[in-house]
Amino acid sequence: MQDLRLVAANERGSHLVLRSAAGEKYLLSIDDRLKAAVRGDRSRLGQLDTEADGALRPRDIQARIRAGASAEQVARAAGVPVDRVRRFEGPVLAEREHIATLAQKSTVRRPGMDVRPMTLGETLDERLSAVGVKPEGLGWDSWRRDDGRWVVQVAYCHSEQTHVARYLYDPRARSVIADNDEARWLTG
Repeated sequence: MQDLRLVAANERGSHLVLRSAAGEKYLLSIDDRLKAAVRGDRSRLGQLDTEADGALRPRDIQARIRAGASAEQVARAAGVPVDRVRRFEGPVLAEREHIATLAQKSTVRRPGMDVRPMTLGETLDERLSAVGVKPEGLGWDSWRRDDGRWVVQVAYCHSEQTHVARYLYDPRARSVIADNDEARWLTG
């Protein structure tokens, strides 16, 4: 590696002129990466490196995981190691779990039904207990769609088949509405 010395900046201020010990001159472009390095702004430098690699920013990784993609799917699509994606998935997975928990405590909206409102968790416990499915055997997940609405999904095994029910969850109204036939069957 050569030791270079700063000679001057060009007239437009877009490049630095550097000189080696042997007298050779070099031009160095003054770009955002150089500015960030001179300022010691490591976070900005890392962000610029990520953008230059064509890799996803942490915000983009988290948006894809929030939309339901796995770390493996995001890594494969971005062409990056899965470990890089896993660094950013934790808070989003916790958010998805939290939304699924809130949805279980939410009221089930049944169009045209005038019955005592029950929570999604109560409704599923009652309905699935009747067919021998224990609440501990339910697999909950949630993700946010492109339109900003949350989908809450519950999967369970019955008669050696896996069943999946999906609900649209409205956090403001604290209510869910069935989004597929399995969900309609479960919630009436």
